[in-house]
Amino acid sequence: MADKEGQTPKVEALDKKNPCQVTYFIEEQAFQGTSYHFNERGILVNCPQPAPLNTKVRLSLQFPGFKNVIELQGEVVWTNIHGPAETLSPRGMGVKFSNVDRDMERLLAELASQFDTQASIFSCYYS
Repeated sequence: MADKEGQTPKVEALDKKNPCQVTYFIEEQAFQGTSYHFNERGILVNCPQPAPLNTKVRLSLQFPGFKNVIELQGEVVWTNIHGPAETLSPRGMGVKFSNVDRDMERLLAELASQFDTQASIFSCYYS
């Protein structure tokens, strides 16, 4: 996700009250979810229809106040179809990112630091 000069865009202050909007694709079918919990290695997606374990997914992440959509790929490493939203075992899925370059890792780490998710108890679901 680079701008015209090939540089990663600077991250503005994010509105932490609003979650990251997540669209995830399984083959060509799109599903919606949200997330407050992520880092440069993965993301916990709260969603009503989590994908099965080991499913390859394509992700589009839209952070509040951030103009650009972040496109990533990953694999489902944890899933829960039964839990309510935002408990110790939330309904949703943990996705470990794949093929992330260093610039994107830095951008995700900076975004995560603004959401205070670096030391999240939920990182065990996607790291």
